[in-house]
Amino acid sequence: MKAPHFTHKVIKLIQQAERIAERHHHRSIQSIDLFIGASLVKEGALKEMHYLLEPYTDKIERLIETLTPEPSSENWIEPFSMPLSLHAHRIWTSSIDIMKRYNQTFLNEGHIIQAFFSHIPSHPQLEQVLMEIPKKQIIQSVTTARDLTVNLLTNDWINKELKGVVISMVQPNEKEDFLSWVKHQFGERWFETLSGAFQSSSPFIPILKAEEKGELVGFAAYDVYMNKKGIFGPMGVIPATRLHGVGKQLLYTALHRMKERGYLYAVLKEAGPIEFYEKTCGAKLIPLDNTR
Repeated sequence: MKAPHFTHKVIKLIQQAERIAERHHHRSIQSIDLFIGASLVKEGALKEMHYLLEPYTDKIERLIETLTPEPSSENWIEPFSMPLSLHAHRIWTSSIDIMKRYNQTFLNEGHIIQAFFSHIPSHPQLEQVLMEIPKKQIIQSVTTARDLTVNLLTNDWINKELKGVVISMVQPNEKEDFLSWVKHQFGERWFETLSGAFQSSSPFIPILKAEEKGELVGFAAYDVYMNKKGIFGPMGVIPATRLHGVGKQLLYTALHRMKERGYLYAVLKEAGPIEFYEKTCGAKLIPLDNTR
């Protein structure tokens, strides 16, 4: 299987899963190794997962010893240094399918945990072991889009211009073409959200567009979500242009504009690629009420 791009947290998850497998003398990475390995990363939403599992740690460790070893798939997948079990391999394959379904470029921890829970019913013994854990809270914390905040005073948010990429504000007379492109590239939900930005009588549209050779390749909006001020998003870049720095340039330009308008903080609403925002602009996860 060709390896996708991995987030920093997924690399750490794999490393932790391999340590757990070695500690329990597993001949292949087991499903439970992936799951517990995720909680031991202790970063971002996985830190919340760790706190949610902490009261059950000793019991889970004891129960791992009672699990019948899952047969090995004999498949070596990058960047694992040992094979996955058949069940863990199914989880891994499903996580990549989930990533593709969301039209994302990087495999993240949410994809893996979502795939893990989707395959639990086919593994009754594992399901029994994890019966007492707060499953719903973990799913909500790790697998769903989350809100983050950015302190706009910590940076001037001016980034070097990208060669060949032009970023500018969307103009009112571009409404039809722009919204049609958004609907085609990113779907109905973002189309509806961005349509609201054109309802105001103000000539200012708080949406940035990125163009390459005269073609739209990305956008970033703010102050459009439910017409609330200080909220960044949505932002989207077409797949062919990802990993080229366009998203970072759009993000920095939008944060710079928000700072110019007097905002002290920006809320990143329902951010999917959480690690991108954590690393790129120092965004901080807003904790859920059900975790400490």
